[in-house]
Amino acid sequence: MKWFVLAGVLAALALAAACGDDDASTPTDTPGGLTPVGTKDATPTSLATDVAGPPAPADPTLDEELAEIASGNFDEAIAAGDSWSIDTAAFAEDESLCTNFSFDFTWQVQDPFPPDGVDLIWQFTRAAGTVEVAGGPAGEQSVGCGVLEALNRGAASITVAIRYRVGAIE
Repeated sequence: MKWFVLAGVLAALALAAACGDDDASTPTDTPGGLTPVGTKDATPTSLATDVAGPPAPADPTLDEELAEIASGNFDEAIAAGDSWSIDTAAFAEDESLCTNFSFDFTWQVQDPFPPDGVDLIWQFTRAAGTVEVAGGPAGEQSVGCGVLEALNRGAASITVAIRYRVGAIE
């Protein structure tokens, strides 16, 4: 009888080792991929300096498994030392979408242009606290449900153009 129990335990251990445990594995960040907190690595975009004026922000990219539920743009003037914020959860049709939700956005400083001396950072706040998620005069980032804030740490006022796409797994 002992041998049957021992053989059963060894077979179960061998099966567990062969199949792995996907839930216990540590997720890895992939460029452009969703991370456990709903953000991806910030992607700076190039600044075209040979054009007559500032370029528009690039189109944000949603991960392919997400269905787009909203899109749009903002043009915001932010005074030196001031900020602009948006509650991204307002785009979720109901609170349950926040578990599989992404607010993807791109930005481009329009004034001054070229954006020499601009010190713009993006912060994201949710229950766990506030983190800096991106910075620079242009780029792309993705966050989940929470408050997204653009903070102008520079000495002069700026105007920033923002494009966004909101997606969720429905």
